[in-house]
Amino acid sequence: MQLLAPPPTVPLSPQTAGGQQLFTSIDCVACHKPTMQTGPSTVSPALAFKTVHLFSDLLLHNMGSLNDGIAQADAQPTELRTAPLWGLRARAPYLHDGRASTILRAILFHDGEALTIRNRFANLSASQQQAIIAFLESI
Repeated sequence: MQLLAPPPTVPLSPQTAGGQQLFTSIDCVACHKPTMQTGPSTVSPALAFKTVHLFSDLLLHNMGSLNDGIAQADAQPTELRTAPLWGLRARAPYLHDGRASTILRAILFHDGEALTIRNRFANLSASQQQAIIAFLESI
């Protein structure tokens, strides 16, 4: 897994570019950060200190009712690690337990620390929501 290339992205259309702007403006990037940098690599120097576009902070967040109730390692029962969004278009169903059959449902299941951002998304027009979903399907 460490040596696999990231999933390819789809070129941005006007709709997906608008979705990317909305994704940022409603602050989905608070947890789904567009880029991160790898640290030192014991596998290969070629993997060290590279910028990756995974759309995650890889941190634990209190997700309220989205949680699975399982305490594991450092994660409390209400906490989940932010899943990377790259390659999202190729991995339905969605969320850690597959409870969401669509990206829209996955977004609307967000709770806890993400509740305010989920509500911002819910208050967008249907075309704005679809633009964000189109953007997510492009990464």
